Amino acid sequence: MIFTSPIKLKYIKTDRLMIRPARVTDAKLMHDAMKDSFKVLKRWMPWAQSLASLRDTIVYLEEGEQLWQSIPRESVEQPLQIVDLDDQQYIGASGIKPANLLVPSFEVGYWVNQKFTGKGLISEAMNALTRYLFEVQTAKRVEINCEEQNKKSAKVVERINFELEGRLKNHRLSADGSEITHSLIYACTDATKLPPLKWSYEHEK
Repeated sequence: MIFTSPIKLKYIKTDRLMIRPARVTDAKLMHDAMKDSFKVLKRWMPWAQSLASLRDTIVYLEEGEQLWQSIPRESVEQPLQIVDLDDQQYIGASGIKPANLLVPSFEVGYWVNQKFTGKGLISEAMNALTRYLFEVQTAKRVEINCEEQNKKSAKVVERINFELEGRLKNHRLSADGSEITHSLIYACTDATKLPPLKWSYEHEK
């Protein structure tokens, strides 16, 4: 699959949440969520070794908006926000990163606002996003990887029946760069194995 125009995604919805492209008006919600979740984010995310300023968050979202107006490219993530259905509560973030457009395959990731952990919302979001990639963007593979010691992250994808394909030794640095660690590689190659989920999507006209 070769994209010849931008993805016109407006939103993906489930009964509890909405996944939509990032926008600059998210800056305050996103920044507050990063502050609330900073301790956990710092443990696992290289980009969270210091707390981004509100201005940094605005710049990131400005760049994100531009990416959604551009043709998707391999290894370039298009950022997504996970919010409640009223669009007032910031649940977390994700993104679509084409891995190989000839297959096509995609990599997705996520982080969660710590106020909303333990409710299965991120697993639900990844289920819906994976379904969208398979059913709308004709994906043949969706991959999620995490550091081996990040047990909570691994449980997210295990709940939605992604297959653990491998443990890559000495594959990455820890988030703070202090040690070499291992990666767990999970993938879905058959969307029928995902747990049942009521979901919908809409594209911009």
